[in-house]
Amino acid sequence: MRVFVPTFRRLRLLERALASLRAQKLTDWICEVHNDAPDDPAPAELVARLADARISYRPHPRNLGGTETFNLFFRAASEPFYAMLEDDNAWQPDFLRTMLSVAREHPDVTVFWSNQRVWQEERDGVVRDTGRFVHPDATDAQPRRIQWGQPAQMCGALHAHSAALFRSRAGNEFRTPNVPIAVVEPFRERLLPHPMVFVPQPLADFTQTQTTARSGDRGEWAVVQTMLAATFLRHASYPTGQICQIFRHARSRRPPTTSTLLMASLMDPACRALRAHAHAVDWLRLARSSARWPRILPRVLRSRREHADWWEFLDRATAVRFAEQRPGMSA
Repeated sequence: MRVFVPTFRRLRLLERALASLRAQKLTDWICEVHNDAPDDPAPAELVARLADARISYRPHPRNLGGTETFNLFFRAASEPFYAMLEDDNAWQPDFLRTMLSVAREHPDVTVFWSNQRVWQEERDGVVRDTGRFVHPDATDAQPRRIQWGQPAQMCGALHAHSAALFRSRAGNEFRTPNVPIAVVEPFRERLLPHPMVFVPQPLADFTQTQTTARSGDRGEWAVVQTMLAATFLRHASYPTGQICQIFRHARSRRPPTTSTLLMASLMDPACRALRAHAHAVDWLRLARSSARWPRILPRVLRSRREHADWWEFLDRATAVRFAEQRPGMSA
């Protein structure tokens, strides 16, 4: 078992992450700590202080950023399984043992991920358990196989990097383009073979931190959300009833997300039929947001040209995922 721990100027949180790794009931693992801040000696000093032969230190020669750093890890390893533990997250002591046990029960599956507890970093650096879960209604259920094409995968991801275990298979490489870190999981999920297996036990800890590498660029978010939606819907071939249901769900969200669907219909001619299911209020909402932020819609419509690598990646990978669901091709 190989574990990758990326870090960037978060010594206190890194200490917590490594403590949770060293507390694992399964002890047969090796770890690489990747420091993406070349001028920060603290992670090297921590690894030296721990003096754990299972943990090695890998400084980056330059700052790669989150997405490029993560891409170092998602390829076949020499060990049969690998996992990534981000420096701001942690694992419960039974995470590796339980996930490996589930993986052995599903030898055809590549990706397994668990439910997560939600923690909050306070201003003084203390991290506390909020008592909440990412999937609050599933904490005591049994592991289940999840096929591609869930509604949540249209603009997001089901799995979480730091709550996942990956089976290492020769030839597998799950590299994404250098996309914003906020959408690296949805982009990567388009590459992952399905079905995946969800373990409802909250075996991992997700931390809401005081600082984040996520961009506050509203236009960038609109671009990636629209690309994700358009490439999903153009290959889904959903019947009319399901498209209507998607619009109803989008209207029920707070805030509503119907503008993403309408922008997808404008971005990609293959999604033009979506407009038949829009209500006047949906167009009014898009018009109002466009008046408030007039640069966003033009930016979205230019994005297929300006970020052709993002579009081509999503279009190709999404087509493969839907092809897996055709009779005779599903896993």
